[in-house]
Amino acid sequence: MFALNVMLFGTGSNVVVTAGIARGVFRRYGLTLDLAYTQGSEMLCETLLTGGCDIGVLAADDVVYEVERRGLDFCIFMGIHAGLLSLMARPDIETLAQLRGRRFGVDDTASGFVLLARQILRDHGLGESDYTLVKARGMNLRAEALEHGEIDAALLSPPFTLALHDRGFRDLARVHDFFPRYQAGGFVTSRAWARTHDEELTTFVRAYLESLAWTLDRANRESAARYLAEEFKLDPDIARRTYDMLADSDGGGLFREAAIDPEGLQVVIDMRVRAGLLPSPPPPPAKYYDTQYLDRARRT
Repeated sequence: MFALNVMLFGTGSNVVVTAGIARGVFRRYGLTLDLAYTQGSEMLCETLLTGGCDIGVLAADDVVYEVERRGLDFCIFMGIHAGLLSLMARPDIETLAQLRGRRFGVDDTASGFVLLARQILRDHGLGESDYTLVKARGMNLRAEALEHGEIDAALLSPPFTLALHDRGFRDLARVHDFFPRYQAGGFVTSRAWARTHDEELTTFVRAYLESLAWTLDRANRESAARYLAEEFKLDPDIARRTYDMLADSDGGGLFREAAIDPEGLQVVIDMRVRAGLLPSPPPPPAKYYDTQYLDRARRT
C-alpha cells in the first residue's frame, strides 16, 4: 500500500474522495489516503510547498496566483467543478446593490474567488470601495461567520448554501449564471513531486475517476447522500439536494471524468488581467495544468 497525504477544503465535492475511501475504492488500487482539512488557501499552499501534503485542492485562481507571485511549480492535474458557488447574504439584504457598505467574507483578499465576487458586484454598480473585504478563510468558516453575523455576504457552495437558505439567508447570485465556463476547483500538486511519484499519482487519478463515476450515477443518489449527511451532519433532505447539485455537471457541478477546462481557465486568467494582476498578453492556460496523469489514467 502507498500512503498519500491529501488536504481538502470542507466542501460537498469531497464526497467523491470520502465515499471512495468508505467504499474501499482507493484501497483496492493500493492506496491509503491520509486526509487533512485546511482552514484556507494560504494554509494549503504552505502545506503543499513544505511537503506536509502530497496533493491538495485549490481554486484555479489560487494556482495562477502562486505560480506568478512566487514562481511555485504547482499545477492542476484534475478538475473538480465549474463553480458551484452562490453569493449568499444575510436575511436583511435582498439585492446585490444593498451590499454597499457591507462586509464581504473571502478566503484570501488577493486570490481564490475574490475576483469572481468583485466582477459580479461591479456588474451591479458596486466598486471596490463600496464594500469591505474580510478575510474569513475557508468555505465552512465563511458560512459560520455569515451565520454568526461577523460578515454580511460571501461566496459559498453546497451544502452550506442550502442550509443557510433554509434558515432565511439570501441567495443573491449564482456564479454559473454569470460564468458558465469557469475552472473553479482542481486537484493540485507540485510538478517536482509528480515527476518522482508518477505511478502513485496516476493510480490516485484512476481510483478517483472510478469513485467519480459511481458518484455521478444517479442510481447511487441515496448512498452518496448518506455519505454527505454523515460527513457534514446534514438533514437528509439537504444532503439529497446537495447531491443533486453536485451531479448536475451541466449546471456547474462535478466535471465528468474530472476534466480540466482550458476555456474555463482562460476566464480565470482574463479576470486577473482585467484586475491588473497579470500582464497582457498573459501566459497561456497550459502553464497552470498538466493532463498527462489524467490522460494516462483514462487509457488504463
